[in-house]
Parts: sequence; C-alpha cells; structure tokens
Amino acid sequence: MAEYILSIDVGTSSTKTVLFDGDFNVVATARKKYDTFYPHAGWAEQPAEQWWDALKENTQNMLAESGVNAEEIIAVGIDAFSTTVVPVDENGNALRPGLIWMDRRATEEADWIREHLGEELWEINGNVSDAGNPAPKIMWIKKNEPEIYEKTHMFLHANGYLVHQLTGEYSMDISEAGLSQFCNTKTGEYSDVLLEGCGIDRAKLPPVFNCTDVVGKVTAEAAKLTGLAEGTPVIAGSMDNVAAGLGAGVSKGGEVFISGGTVTTNNVCLDEPKYNKNLHVYPHIVPGTWITAGGVDFGGAVIRWFNEEILELDGYQELDKLIDTSVTAESSVIFLPYMVGQRCPIWNDNTTGVVMGLKPNTSRRDFTRAVIEGTTYGSRHVLSIAEEEGVEIKNVKITGGVANSAVWVQIFSDVLGQPIEIPGAVDLPPLGVAIAAAYGVGAIKSFDEAIEKIPIRKSFSPDAHNHAYYSEMYKVFRNLYNNLVNEFDMLAEIDKKYGKKRA
Repeated sequence: MAEYILSIDVGTSSTKTVLFDGDFNVVATARKKYDTFYPHAGWAEQPAEQWWDALKENTQNMLAESGVNAEEIIAVGIDAFSTTVVPVDENGNALRPGLIWMDRRATEEADWIREHLGEELWEINGNVSDAGNPAPKIMWIKKNEPEIYEKTHMFLHANGYLVHQLTGEYSMDISEAGLSQFCNTKTGEYSDVLLEGCGIDRAKLPPVFNCTDVVGKVTAEAAKLTGLAEGTPVIAGSMDNVAAGLGAGVSKGGEVFISGGTVTTNNVCLDEPKYNKNLHVYPHIVPGTWITAGGVDFGGAVIRWFNEEILELDGYQELDKLIDTSVTAESSVIFLPYMVGQRCPIWNDNTTGVVMGLKPNTSRRDFTRAVIEGTTYGSRHVLSIAEEEGVEIKNVKITGGVANSAVWVQIFSDVLGQPIEIPGAVDLPPLGVAIAAAYGVGAIKSFDEAIEKIPIRKSFSPDAHNHAYYSEMYKVFRNLYNNLVNEFDMLAEIDKKYGKKRA
C-alpha cells in the first residue's frame, strides 16, 4: 500500500492543504481563502471556525481529485502562523475570534510585563515582551473581557485548535511555547513565576508537546467531516516559520534560512538556546535544537514599494536587468530600510528609510541597487549577532520572493560572504511539517533521511572583491543608524505634532 502524509498550512489569507507521497513529492494541493477582520485600530482577528471550514473543504476536495484512499494517509501535520490566541469552552468551541499574530491591542499589557517581569522573562523565556505574543493577549482578555476569560477552558494557538478539532485532544507545540512569554524556552515547560506574574491560570493552558509528538488520532466525527480515516495519527505540529526552516533543510546548529517575504526573516539554527535581547529565540521542530531570529520588517515590501512608486517596473526580471549592470564599488550609495519602524534587533518604532551618498553622477541603477543592498545589510546585522554569540554560520538557504531575483540572491551571497542555495521545493512550511509528521510516526528514522530528498534549484557563491567592498559599506550602514537615533525620535514628534500619519 502506498503511504501519504497530509500537511495543513494555516496562513493569514488562506489555509493550504498539501498531500505528499513517501518521498515528499507533492501529490495534490487545495487552498481556501478567508478574511481578517479589524474591528479597531491595532486589532486583527480571525474566526477560528474558518480555519476548520477550510481544512474540511480542502481535505474533501483533495482526496476526491487525487483519488488517494484516506486509509493510505499515515499521518497529519499542521503548521500555522504563530502567537495566535483562541479561547475555547469545554467542548472546544471558540468563545471569540482568535487574536492573530498581527494583533497589537495588548500594548499596555506588554509594557507592564516589560516593567515588572522583564528580567524574569528574559532569564526564563529568553525573549523581550511584545504585544503580539500570547501572554499580553491573554492578560488583555482577562482585563477587558472577563466573562470570556472565566468561560475559557483552554487558550489555544491556531494549529492547536485544529489538532483538537481532529482529535479531541488539547495541545501546545513547543515552538509556540517559546514565544508564549510564559514558558521556559530551554525546557519547554510552563513557568509558574511568569504565569503568576501575569495572572494567567495554568489550568487554562494545554499540555506542551514536541512538534513531532503524536497528540491523538482522527475521531469518528472528524473523519466524517473531513474524509480522513478514523484513527489517523495527528502530530502537534508547529509555527509556520520553523516548518519552513525544516522544509528548507535546516536542522543543525549554524545552518541558516532567510525568508524574503514582506518581512525578511533571518533564522539561525542553534544546538543550544542562546538568549540575546536583540533577537527572538524558540525551539525548532528538530528536538534538541532552537531557532534564533530577527527580521528586516519592511525588507521585501520596500522593494515592492520602490518598484511601484519609483521605478514602475514589472517584476523581478526587469529589476534584475536594471541593477545587474550597476558597478557596485563605484556607487557608494547606502540605504537604511527601516521604513515602518523596526523590531529586533534594534527595537525602535520611530525609524524611517534613509538614503546617504547621493552624488550628481548617481544613476537610477545605483539607487535601486542601494535599496536592495540595504535590506541585505539588515540581514547581515542579525546574523552577526549570532556570530558574536559563537555560532558558526553555514549552509545558508534563501526562500520567498527574494529567491525570484538571481541578482538579489547574489548580493546576499556577496554581503554575507557565504555560499547560498535556493531550495527547489515551493511549499516549504507544508513540507517541513510533513517531515515532522513522518518522523513522528516512524516513517523516517532521521531528519537527514528526508532532507537529502529536498532538491536545490540554484546555488550562489560570494565574490571576494564584492564582499570586501560590502564589508566596508556595512560599517557605514551600522553607524548611520546609530548616529540618527535622536533624529528619528524628533521626526516622530513632528509627525505627531502636525498630524501626519506614519505608516
């Protein structure tokens, strides 16, 4: 009998279901879109039921179209966007829409944690308090919706909610626990110090599982609703970011994956958790490893903005043609890409974009290349912090929109001074959680067994001359921000005073 693995990838705009064969080739896919709701400024909600509806519809359609027998599916894995909070009652029904990752309503609660529990949070959890994380969100619900808090049987994340819908079991995966702000990131265990400090009832939180652990099996009711076979094992799953990392083949200390979407996220795998207040840290899917990460918050979007508002080019191919002929060492133009504020590693909401080095002979190509280089310097900053902690960077993978620009990836290679590979797989989070599910049910004995099957689309090597030039420019990049901190604050006050809305 053939064996298949089902992956469910819960995204901000849609849920995608992907069926893999035993060699991790895609057999079938299905996707269902849905909406995000913004009731007030800073709020971002999604009804949890729409994820479940998407899972049911996708799975039924995919099984019908592929002709695969549900009995041949040996495991189910779910990844989802991180730091979502869904309060459910004793029957697992959502009591209110989920507060998703981009919801920022709990700013006051995050500030309170930072002021009163900052050192404890740092020593135990290894992360800086942030309004997007679960602890301040749960505190907000307790303060502003006490009736919801009292009725809540469990607070779940997005993938935990779907695991319960399929199995009837409650769970939190260990990668989500790392960003919860109430768990010990080194052990994955709940911290009584942090829970009591935040006023959160431990009884309202589910057990923590390794991402690869089988939490339960598909119930008879869920089987009828989805078309899956009753008794199919379901693992705890993970947040989408670590699933993408495993899907890119990152599983050992020092290995790196850079995801170039709207935010350019720079992720380094660790053999041991290293706490640094400039970066996030949380457990990876692979037991005994962690991810430390930091972003360039407008890294990918700044290119889209520059393309649409300034260049008016049509996609990455035209962009590559424009900048490929630019002689980097003769331009010396530098761009600070922090256009919408910047979280880690600098934690400054008041930053803006900055251009330096314009001269009468600066060309359109020079300016364009400087914008791309600026986002790449931001990535180097994140990786340099990991290197300062003693991590040896290696095996760098790049995914997302950035991977569609050969010139941009080459610039990454030159700036970082590292060989870079683009994985051939398209759906990295579903692939990563499929590998996790296969490992969880014993279909593979090691993660390397699956990683060896991930194709590489293209490889890049750094140019020594360009790397030397970029290393000099990187020093200017770092100094430019450090010397403008006060001016960023002054501009923010002027914007506030005269009513100009900041992005």
